[in-house]
Amino acid sequence: MNPVWIGQFEVSAPPKNEFLEGDAGAFVWVAAQAVSAENLIQRMTHAMKELGLTVINSEDVREVTDETTLSDSVFDLLPEAKRNSDSVVCGTWHGFKNQDA
Repeated sequence: MNPVWIGQFEVSAPPKNEFLEGDAGAFVWVAAQAVSAENLIQRMTHAMKELGLTVINSEDVREVTDETTLSDSVFDLLPEAKRNSDSVVCGTWHGFKNQDA
């Protein structure tokens, strides 16, 4: 089992993307097993491509070494990420209407 990594990602969507219900993009926290920060970003990029989305930016990508420092919403992503090495677990999607948001 690889360690679990987390990060906050910004994704964009083409107009009328069904997944984001018309929003131009969204921010979302993600957790997944990965071998490095770059590996998490690659896995997220691939997962979003399957939804018709594009990763625009990633922030605060790090290996989880102390679960007590995580917010409750990010902590809640960990059980599935630990259980399923193939999953990229997404938290709450925070959509925005345009790229200036």
